[in-house]
Parts: sequence; C-alpha cells; structure tokens
Amino acid sequence: MNRRSLLALMTLSVATTAFATPHIPKWPPWLSIESPVNPYDASARGALLLVHATFREGPSKLADVTGSAEGMVNGARRSVQLRFENTNRPDVYALRPQWPAEGRWVLRINLRSTTALVALDPAGHVASIQVPTEITGAGDRVPRAVTTREVDSLLTATARR
Repeated sequence: MNRRSLLALMTLSVATTAFATPHIPKWPPWLSIESPVNPYDASARGALLLVHATFREGPSKLADVTGSAEGMVNGARRSVQLRFENTNRPDVYALRPQWPAEGRWVLRINLRSTTALVALDPAGHVASIQVPTEITGAGDRVPRAVTTREVDSLLTATARR
C-alpha cells in the first residue's frame, strides 16, 4: 500500500469514527416518584411510593438511593433515615413508611446528586413532589443541591396545612 492510500484510509477511519460516535453530553442522574403505588404489584404492596432511579451510564443499584424523613412531632424536630427496597422492576425501589404516624413529615430522597422533596399530608399520603433544578450557562435544566433551609421551609409550610 502506498503512502497516499494509507493516508486516505486513515483519514476515512478517523472521519467514520467521529460520525459513528458523536459527542454525548453527560447528564446527571434523575429520579421520579410514583404515587399512588399499584396495589396489584406484589413487590410494591404496602409501599407509600416508588422511586424510579435513572442513570445514563447504566442501571442503578439499591445503594444509590438514600434519604431521610424530616418531621415535626409535638413541636420537636425529628429525623429518620430511610431504607428503600428492591421491587421486581429494574431501577425501581419501594419506600414503606418508617416514621411515626403522628406529626408532619417531608421526605428527602437522594439519587447521588439529585434530590426529590416529598411533602406528606396529615393522613401520610404524598401531597407534593419537587425535584429542585437550575438552568446552566448552556441553557440546560439540571438538578441542584437542596439546602437544609429548603427542607425546613417545606416542613414548616407542610405543618401549617
């Protein structure tokens, strides 16, 4: 093979690779909350909500999902670490109540850097869900860090209802 043919072949190879594997921007993990839970799904029976955990890079694991229940019980602030359970669906985790029935509660559910805030009504049902986001310089909406102050503010608002 002469030098010119080799150069042409290398150029074609580089160009083909560039078009075959376009740059894919990295995006953060995302979670969504499902409520009410399907009562006919045996693996989720008794759960208050389901967490759908999504990564671009591949499947999630139970250990990727963490959280706490933040509450006001008889005027005192309480915090309870949450335990999630696998369901029979990939990337879907069940949360059963693990906090006292009395008081008002807000759930802080984390999937690495993404956080959902879930306010519960007086009966203990999901009243609202939010995943705080911000706009980047490139114009993309991405999850942002949630402060303790935001959790406290939501808990105060929930306690007033």
